[in-house]
Amino acid sequence: MDACTKTEHKLSRESPSNKLLYAKEISTYKKMVDDYYKGIREMVPISDQDMNTHLAEVSRQHTHELNTELALHQLYQYASKYYDVIIKSLDEDPAAQNKQLTLRLQQIAAALENKVTDL
Repeated sequence: MDACTKTEHKLSRESPSNKLLYAKEISTYKKMVDDYYKGIREMVPISDQDMNTHLAEVSRQHTHELNTELALHQLYQYASKYYDVIIKSLDEDPAAQNKQLTLRLQQIAAALENKVTDL
């Protein structure tokens, strides 16, 4: 965990034993994390269409392995827990606005909660 933070940790006698045990290795792991994200930043961006095509292919290859109903239920539980934050973020995102994602999420939530809506 410490390898993923930007702040330096000051170790003392009161530091947890796990931090003391791995203190010498943190710099190595920090470099690995930095290199990982640097590699991601340097990747050539792909279009939404290419990403959707790739995800559809991966999904098709693993259809028999995925319990879709369970996955959707877990996704809805997460969206329900953070509903207000998600709605606010969607409202502020121009790409989400163009695709009317706020409205779509509200409609899905209403349908799953059996609420009547005029959306």
